[in-house]
Amino acid sequence: MADLVSTIMGSDAQSSTWEELYREYLDNRMLVLNANIDENVIEDYIMYIIKWNKDDIDIPIDKRRKIRLLITSPGGNAFNGNILADVIMQSKTPIMGVGLDLVASAAYQVFLACDERVAFQGSVFLQHEGDLSMENSRSKFKQTVEFFDGMEERAKEYVLSRTSMTSEFYDDIYEQEYWMDAHKAKQLGVIHRIIGEDCDIDVIFSEE
Repeated sequence: MADLVSTIMGSDAQSSTWEELYREYLDNRMLVLNANIDENVIEDYIMYIIKWNKDDIDIPIDKRRKIRLLITSPGGNAFNGNILADVIMQSKTPIMGVGLDLVASAAYQVFLACDERVAFQGSVFLQHEGDLSMENSRSKFKQTVEFFDGMEERAKEYVLSRTSMTSEFYDDIYEQEYWMDAHKAKQLGVIHRIIGEDCDIDVIFSEE
């Protein structure tokens, strides 16, 4: 398993203070996603979530220590984001998502997978359809379009199941770069509570 501390801080990280802080976070089941989502970082988050579920296998779900996923990311690879979201939803150990700054695109999809979702007043969220660029033969193009059409439909079902958005509203904003501040995100069910209004910062550490 790759070292998550090195992934977050970079291979040349020299600060023992920061390294100690990140290791303390891991000891407290806190994961920090503050990078683009791609194959180089996805493994670390998935492996830790699986490990902690394994550690908890004999513990009743309501007695397990939560996993916290602190997110600030512009997004990244949709396939990597989807598998991380899938693992989060399959986790029996509860996972809280904490929106720190920008939570966009693939990172937004990952955030929605969390059981409990909170954000700070200054957090910003972006939902959009993503980009698709293809240079292929006609037959390959057709199959690719069909595949991504299916992905888009599943993405819609996923967002509707994780938020309070209606199908009509989703269709209206589908082709937009739809930005949300914390209050709009709460109104649409993207987040459950705003830190500083509905709860205080202790929510990140509380087991309640």
